[in-house]
Amino acid sequence: MTAIFICGKKEDRDFFNLFRGVLSNNYRVTYISDNSVYQWGSGYELIAADFDGYCHISAENPVFLLKKDCVPNFSFPADSTVIAFSENERQLSALKNQPIHPITCGFVKTDSFSYTSLSDEKIVVSLNREITAFSGKKILPLELPFAIPKEVDLYSVIAFTALRIMLDDYNSEIGELI
Repeated sequence: MTAIFICGKKEDRDFFNLFRGVLSNNYRVTYISDNSVYQWGSGYELIAADFDGYCHISAENPVFLLKKDCVPNFSFPADSTVIAFSENERQLSALKNQPIHPITCGFVKTDSFSYTSLSDEKIVVSLNREITAFSGKKILPLELPFAIPKEVDLYSVIAFTALRIMLDDYNSEIGELI
């Protein structure tokens, strides 16, 4: 099981929609948000907790998926993987000097993940440097094309793709490309 903690404004439902609409096709997703628990799909277990304020988390190697406008006001557990928006300077500043493994997502090549092509309906997400997936597998730089879901922010698509690659998402179209 992988524990994923989603931090940011509860009105931002992009990750909720992406977990439900995409990850549930290949995983058993338990999503906790607004005092509600949702379960979708089957396969490897993912538990996602969506919160907008301070939360104490004690978990082994947790994954944090920060929403676009999130500015974390808490300390991350040691060895956390944090997927963050490089265009949010306050978010990046809050991550400094924390014992984390940061993965930046944004719109420039210096980010861990960015994009190389964009149209109204499609995006080509780019992994710009070698990373190590949660499984321990080394993933070399690559480009992956995806359809952009309606009403989902561009950063959310890039960050969600970063999460899927870190999960070693071999049960999907990503696995065929890596």
